[in-house]
Amino acid sequence: MSRDTSDAIKRLLCESWCSELDVAEDGDALRLSMPLLEPDGDYVTVWLRQAMGGWRIEDAGTTLMRISYDSDSGSFLRGPRRVLLDKTLAAYGARLADDGQIVAESDEQFLGMSLLRFGQALLRVNDLKSSTRSRVASTFFDDLNARLMQIVGADNVVPKYHAPEVPDAADYPIDFFLRGSRTPLFVFGVPNQERARTATIVLQHIDQYIPHYDSIIVFQDASVIPSIDLRRLMNAANDMVDSLDAKASLAKKIQHRMRAA
Repeated sequence: MSRDTSDAIKRLLCESWCSELDVAEDGDALRLSMPLLEPDGDYVTVWLRQAMGGWRIEDAGTTLMRISYDSDSGSFLRGPRRVLLDKTLAAYGARLADDGQIVAESDEQFLGMSLLRFGQALLRVNDLKSSTRSRVASTFFDDLNARLMQIVGADNVVPKYHAPEVPDAADYPIDFFLRGSRTPLFVFGVPNQERARTATIVLQHIDQYIPHYDSIIVFQDASVIPSIDLRRLMNAANDMVDSLDAKASLAKKIQHRMRAA
């Protein structure tokens, strides 16, 4: 490949990218629409403000706002998701400010590269919506805990319950005990194969010491559990919900048992 060809491609790319970059004044800031696409097809938009010795780059809170359209954006501000969010942003030189904006600072001479890294950070945060559940099992349990509290109230949800009737109960913890039903109601979260096997073992053990109780298994995604583990768990548990997204089904199964109290 000749030098003329590489120079021509460089000019073509520069012209193409620059033609897609829209810059406009917006109050005391500059609004930039960058040649990067959000999941919904909109251009990534950032705001620039002059700061001491350079520029402050902001997203005006739009990233968390987009997440809130189909997810609980508040869950990204606490617990394991917040840790993951902070690490993701830090990898691109950005951070979450107290006012909910994602921000970064840049020297003027590095502004171009800083803008590209900032745009990447915003796209990675959007990716966390779909990837967090599969990457952080503890987040699944945070979500399940929140869902149970919505159904029966926070005072009626006991996480990591040790049944007093069961010997060595600390070795056989029950993910959630729900108060208010006629018979004890235990809920187990199953995000993966390992947890499916653990839940089966715990249920088989407590079955020896608690004659009457109900148990509900809530999967992150039942389709990923190997069939042999799924069958064993089905034989041990009373009821199942195939996904945490099946909100109505979970609420119905729990409320039915609460009404029977």
